Amino acid sequence: MNGLTTGATRPGTPRSERASRLATLPSACPVFTAFAIATSLACASGPDPEYSGIPGFEPTVQTVSVGTNEHIFVIDSSDIVVASSDRTLLGGIYILLDDAQLPFRRYFQMLPPRTAVGLLVEATDSMAMDSVIRASRARVVAYEHVQVPRDNSGNPIPIARFLVASVRNKVARAWVVGTDSAANARPLPDWVVAGVTQLVTGYPSSSARTTQLQSQRADLIPLDSLTRMQIPESAVPAGVAGDGTFGGVQQGRLDSRGRPISAPAGRKLPTPSLAALEAAAIIEFMWAREGRGIIKQLVDRTRRGEPLSAVIAQAVSLPHDVAGLDSVWRASLTPPPKEKK
Repeated sequence: MNGLTTGATRPGTPRSERASRLATLPSACPVFTAFAIATSLACASGPDPEYSGIPGFEPTVQTVSVGTNEHIFVIDSSDIVVASSDRTLLGGIYILLDDAQLPFRRYFQMLPPRTAVGLLVEATDSMAMDSVIRASRARVVAYEHVQVPRDNSGNPIPIARFLVASVRNKVARAWVVGTDSAANARPLPDWVVAGVTQLVTGYPSSSARTTQLQSQRADLIPLDSLTRMQIPESAVPAGVAGDGTFGGVQQGRLDSRGRPISAPAGRKLPTPSLAALEAAAIIEFMWAREGRGIIKQLVDRTRRGEPLSAVIAQAVSLPHDVAGLDSVWRASLTPPPKEKK
């Protein structure tokens, strides 16, 4: 499965354009050679895709038959592959990942590698899904167990199916970690992974992140200490850009229309979560001041074992020492006083 369409979408392509391109995907079944030989499963065109729930976006879905009444549905846009036994999941997850390609290209001046995501809904999905994903020849692979949310009557909530934001975090993290394949490269520091992952996903928004940091100004971590901290993956916020909330979102709880249920805003975050936010804010500040290339430099050079001080030593618009950078960033959290009329 080497790109089922000759009209692959580009990062940043408007959704209306993406919809028209995806509508022209060939309806013929792809050649899952290794998969077919190994399992003797037949390809089938399958029923028409269900309504995606997203106006103007109706992807053409390829279908791999597994047994008599079971199928794995696949959407392949050359750059991104999404597969699931529930075809209504494909469109929303594809858009989440497709939209994340543009900020990645902005910060790294290159496209992310071909990526495949397997969404596991049933316990029996794993074996067939593994074969489909391996046949995709994607360099980055992520699996996600999906529990379809239901309303009070037990009916599935279609809109909520597109809010599996942890999938995008997992993929964005894999893109960031895998950007440099240099020999003897070191693992990236946690603060860099946590910060850049948020910039790629666009969640939380810059304003929401700043508001939270301002509310915990007394708890902010010195930058020199932040660069040496362990920040678990679970501390990196997962969500969808435009949610409009952060910190108060209770993950996994949704109302009858599939929207996240929010707790009172402004709650105090634990240290690891605060560290993740602070990392993203500082890296975004560096990018806003220094511009093109600083994030790629940060990733590449810290992976080679260079400290942050070495990265900023020759910067044009940033202080050349860690303490100075910390100071000017903290000052940026305080809005300028309003002029009296």
